[in-house]
Order: sequence, then C-alpha cells, then structure tokens
Amino acid sequence: MPKRIKHNDLLPWFTQDHGQLPAAYLKSCREFFNWLDRCEREGFQAPSNKPQATSLTQLKDKHGPRKDNL
Repeated sequence: MPKRIKHNDLLPWFTQDHGQLPAAYLKSCREFFNWLDRCEREGFQAPSNKPQATSLTQLKDKHGPRKDNL
C-alpha cells in the first residue's frame, strides 16, 4: 500500500520516482507548477474575482490626512 502524501507536500515530487506516485498527486503538482509559471510571466493574479482589501495607506491618500477631534 503506497504511503499517503500530505496536502501541499512537494517533497515527493523531487525525491521519488514519478512512476510510483499517485496520478492525482502528479496532476495536482503539474497544475501548481503551471500556475507558478503563469504568475512569473503575467504577474500574480488573485484566485477569485472578489476585490482585494484596500490598504490603510491607500485610504489615507484617498481621504487626506486624518483630523483628530481634540
């Protein structure tokens, strides 16, 4: 019985014979390496269509300096 590979563990990809690794694991690793390659060529893209959170510095720039009530 083959040893179970933990989720997101890339060590077997580099250390074991690919003929002995599960097909689903090999497919998952290939997809990950393809994604990394795309990120390198095109720049990182968030995995969803949801807008990213605005940083605090962007908010300060947008609304001007903060005015504290004294």
